[in-house]
Order: sequence, then C-alpha cells, then structure tokens
Amino acid sequence: MTMGESKRKLEAVRKSFLDELEKWAFPITDWELKTVEEIKKLPVVRARRYPDDALEWMRMPARQCHANARFMQDNDPDGRLKQVTGWWLQEGNYVLHSVVDQYGKYMCVTPAPLHHEYEFDFIPDRKIEWRDEGDHRVAYRDGVEIGPGVRSDPMETLEDLDKIRTRLLSGMNPYEAVRKR
Repeated sequence: MTMGESKRKLEAVRKSFLDELEKWAFPITDWELKTVEEIKKLPVVRARRYPDDALEWMRMPARQCHANARFMQDNDPDGRLKQVTGWWLQEGNYVLHSVVDQYGKYMCVTPAPLHHEYEFDFIPDRKIEWRDEGDHRVAYRDGVEIGPGVRSDPMETLEDLDKIRTRLLSGMNPYEAVRKR
C-alpha cells in the first residue's frame, strides 16, 4: 500500500468515526432516561456470534444486524428462526441490536470487526416494534423512533463525544482519537 492510499484509508476511517459520533449526539429526552431505567430491569441473556468464516460464506454484511437477522428469519425453510431485537451494552450505551433466536439460543449473524468477542450480553426487548416506512424498516419503542440506541449517562456520553470529535478534527490518528483516556 502506498503512502497516499494509507492516508486516504485513514481519512475514510476518520469520516466514518465522525459520522458515527453524530448519530449518538442527539438531545437528551425523558423518553431516553425512562427507557434506560426500563432496560436495566430486563433480563440479560448470552448471545453467541457465528464464526467469521461462516458469516463470510453467508455473505452477511457488517453493521447490518437488523437486516441480517430479518433475512435469516424470512429465509428459514422451517420457519423456526426468529429475529429478536434488543440491546447490546457497549461502552456504557445500549446499542440497538438484532440477533436470531435459533432453537432457543441467541445467535448473532453479523460480522463485528471492532468487537472480537464471540459471546456477549444481550438484552431482548419485547417493546421494540418494527415498522415498514417506504423502502426501509424503522424500530420504535413506546411510539418513539429509536436511533442507534440509548445512552446510560447521556451527559457523560455527549462530553466524551465532544472530546473525541476534537481529537479527530485535530488530525490525530483516528484509531488513537477514539480510545478512551
């Protein structure tokens, strides 16, 4: 890889990280605070990710968990696989995530290049509903559209996002910029 290619790749990563920060920089609402309190009371289960080679063979795209789980459900010839949507606790935030209930076991069918664990805690949430809106599906809870997830401590998360944004915009290596210090 040439120096120019390397620099372009790092800039693409920087843009991707900045885009992701913006998704989490939404205003604090009573709905979010109430939802976090309700999630904390829900049962936690263990989810297991399919092996990388199986996910590659299945051509499951990274970061498309809802579509991947829905695909598995819709294409199961026995009709026994079910999409389950809930929450994956990551760095203090509850990330909206979908897995598949495969004969009583929760299986993640989505590659996660930044998360190398093959088992993780998952919180199924029966209050989440999917609505078809035009050519895409949108998740709602209690009538409120869910973005990427909810924050356990919204103020702390917003402060962290500002610090990371500042580091990213300063030209710092994007992988270094997102590390918590």
